[in-house]
Amino acid sequence: MRRMLQLFSWLALLGTIGPSILYFDGKMDLAAVKTAMLIATVAWFVATALWMGREPSSEPEEAASSAR
Repeated sequence: MRRMLQLFSWLALLGTIGPSILYFDGKMDLAAVKTAMLIATVAWFVATALWMGREPSSEPEEAASSAR
């Protein structure tokens, strides 16, 4: 689940950069850029908040419990 959220947050981060490049190239109008960047920014904040600061789930339970 953590990896999937990380992938989604990276894609959302690319979604904040992509529209500005398309606008610079003349392939998107400003209203569409603002909407796409707003959606991508909200998606990035939500996805990143769900995975950041959590322990990776791939550790065996023995190693996690002995480290405490």
